[in-house]
Amino acid sequence: MKLGICNFCIPGTGVFAPQIVSEFGLDGMSIEYGSWEHGNPLSQRRLQDLYLEAQQKYAIEYPNIGVSDGDNIPFKAAPGTREDEIFNMMGTGAVDAAAYMGIKLVFFSNFGPSHIKTDEDFENAARRYRYFCDYAGEKGIQIGCENPNTVEEQKKLYEMVDRENFYLFFDSANHHCLADYDVHKCLRELYPYYVDQMHVKDGVPGKNASMVLGTGSTGFRETIDILKEKNYDGWLILENLYELEDMRRIDPDYFEIMKADIAALKAAVRR
Repeated sequence: MKLGICNFCIPGTGVFAPQIVSEFGLDGMSIEYGSWEHGNPLSQRRLQDLYLEAQQKYAIEYPNIGVSDGDNIPFKAAPGTREDEIFNMMGTGAVDAAAYMGIKLVFFSNFGPSHIKTDEDFENAARRYRYFCDYAGEKGIQIGCENPNTVEEQKKLYEMVDRENFYLFFDSANHHCLADYDVHKCLRELYPYYVDQMHVKDGVPGKNASMVLGTGSTGFRETIDILKEKNYDGWLILENLYELEDMRRIDPDYFEIMKADIAALKAAVRR
């Protein structure tokens, strides 16, 4: 398994992130495309080049680009709306950035205003995923979907999209902390649909990404045991938020909390 972290999770919200990732002994980090409100910073070629220069300097990898602005703009927006136009531009822009930077996966989060619930939501979301998959497929890039939906709903979406480069994206805590749903049921039943990258974090219902791995109620160690049963050899990407108030109580030095999390992850993988 390769071990990574989301760049926005690193203390300082990603400032000097590649250097820190290397110093802390991780293999790489995922990169956030950024919000529409702030101009999707990763759309800028200069920033892409700076990330590539840092990648070479610090000998790390970038497994994916995440498009998380679905937390603000509905991914499931209806055709012809301004939100529909914006999301199409963000998605294709992220794919273009991934192609230029040699990154194999662009994934989208479907939470909050992007949570897929109704039949219309499924139709609109599947339409958009097909559009992104077709655009990305020409460039050899995969498209991923992270969401809090049930096993049956995720299978439904997967079948509606019906593209070879479309995958679901597993998270070790979201279903437990956000939806009171069995994380391990998702992992066991949806494993064939998952891309070879996943988020790992811990917490309790109502407080997600707020506890060092193995100290929350998500069943993190069982998650790792299931992955070992499956002979999983992909990425495990930390997504705990070390600057949250609950995390800050652990240690005033946020980097020490990050070190503890990395140590817990390595111990779980190696035991």
